[in-house]
Amino acid sequence: MALSDIALVDLKMAKNYLRLDAAASVMVPAEYVGEGDGSDLTFDLDNTPIDGTLKLYVNNVLQVETTNYSISTATITFVTAPTNGHPITANYEYSASANTFVAYDDDELEDIIEAATKIAEDYSERAFIQRSITEYHEGDGDTVLRLFKRPVVSITSVVQEVSQALADGDGSTVAYTLSLTPTSGSVALYVDAVLQTLTTDYTVSGDVVTFVSAPADGTKITITYTHTILAISEYSLQLSKGKITGAWSSGYIYKIVYVAGEASTRSATQTLVPDAVMAVLLIISDLYEHRGDTVGSDNISGIGSMAYSLPSRAERLLFKMKPLGGFV
Repeated sequence: MALSDIALVDLKMAKNYLRLDAAASVMVPAEYVGEGDGSDLTFDLDNTPIDGTLKLYVNNVLQVETTNYSISTATITFVTAPTNGHPITANYEYSASANTFVAYDDDELEDIIEAATKIAEDYSERAFIQRSITEYHEGDGDTVLRLFKRPVVSITSVVQEVSQALADGDGSTVAYTLSLTPTSGSVALYVDAVLQTLTTDYTVSGDVVTFVSAPADGTKITITYTHTILAISEYSLQLSKGKITGAWSSGYIYKIVYVAGEASTRSATQTLVPDAVMAVLLIISDLYEHRGDTVGSDNISGIGSMAYSLPSRAERLLFKMKPLGGFV
């Protein structure tokens, strides 16, 4: 796979931030070592940790090397035997054997980068790198429609999706007038739930559908289509706030295509919003640390459920980028 153009940071930045030595080590995110019985002092890890990487916990409390334990190759020796029933867990890195990694798993890290970028964008309600975005909004009769991502650069199109029941067939009427003019090629016409074929069964001219043969008496005629709102200039656009003011009728779905983002390239965006870059890197670090677990929460043998969330610093940085002026 290739890293998406919308991802705010690249592989090199992520690896530098994580201080990864490609192909050198493997991360063990959460290993259940055993359970204290009040007398046993020694426990064995599955692998020999690289010096300085071991974090050892007893009953979820971080232990201090020398003060609480010593380690020799993969054997842990406690100064005082862990209390009966207290779980012992560890996370650490160990040296990769030959061919364990031909190279660091770039695909995995790219997935993490993509996920971190999306989390940051959703949280801050921003689009970092400019791109076309398609959204669907349900009309509620209000005059204001708020787009999900900002800053909005331009509106490409606004399309109204229509589902309409026409008058029942009467055996003689062939022409039916629609409430709006369909976008070319968007019509799906049904008679008693049977899809009709354009030209063979009917034609469309403006807002009028004309059947080749009148539908039989009592048949149900339904139609779905889209109506393109061409005069976008008729709507009041507040692009900095991501708002469009107009008539958003209840019962209709509106498809909005627009361009949003801070800048057109990754490097330009990094210059404009350095806080976002750091926030994404912090989220990457959090996702990477727990990549062996289910992000959000996970059950670890001997401990139970553990929850993960955005690092607090990432939240603070992203909150700074939330748009001013509320959400209307």
